[in-house]
Amino acid sequence: MILVNIENGYLRGSAVALWKEAFGDSEEYINFFLDTHKGCTLVPLTENGELVSALYLIDGTLNNVDGFYLFAAATFKAHRSKGYMAKLLKLAQETAKQNGRSFIALVPAEKSLFDYYSRFGYKTAFYAKKQMKNLPVPDAQNRFMWCGEHIEYIKAEHEKYGTDILQADGEIYSVFDGGYIKVPCEKAEKYRYGMLLPLDGKAEKLVQLNSYIGLTME
Repeated sequence: MILVNIENGYLRGSAVALWKEAFGDSEEYINFFLDTHKGCTLVPLTENGELVSALYLIDGTLNNVDGFYLFAAATFKAHRSKGYMAKLLKLAQETAKQNGRSFIALVPAEKSLFDYYSRFGYKTAFYAKKQMKNLPVPDAQNRFMWCGEHIEYIKAEHEKYGTDILQADGEIYSVFDGGYIKVPCEKAEKYRYGMLLPLDGKAEKLVQLNSYIGLTME
């Protein structure tokens, strides 16, 4: 089990195959992401030299506290139900600590996954609601700030694939089918959006905030 920079990681071919199997994206798009997003790190889980699970980490901060954003966690279908995801999430936690990060944030792709991630210490910490893009965007009390590489990737993706984005007050928002965006909102169970795993005392305080995270890769 090792930490691999995706630019020269020897597991890249298997990582691309896993991403394609799990999320249905084309190899062309996956390779575009990996080639363009220089700030992304692959965390693989291997057995006997073979990739079985993987996830990705992107740098970010919340209230000037350094953390990672976790996304695209997946296990090959042939290796599911063997406990690999639990091992992978533990490896991600160890990786974050070793690299001086105070938390890991993520956005569950499905509501049922809030319960799953809570088993590993993740707590609801980010709130968002749908709003039509032509309305004024409310301010966020606290906002997860992406690393520059992620913002540059979003712009590159927009240029290459024509993804619909809205730029307002210096922030970028993804525009979804139907013309809506996800915007900051007050804490409410029905508006819960993302989770945070605190790794030290600084991050424990972050869970109590009313925070917003946007432009996620779920």
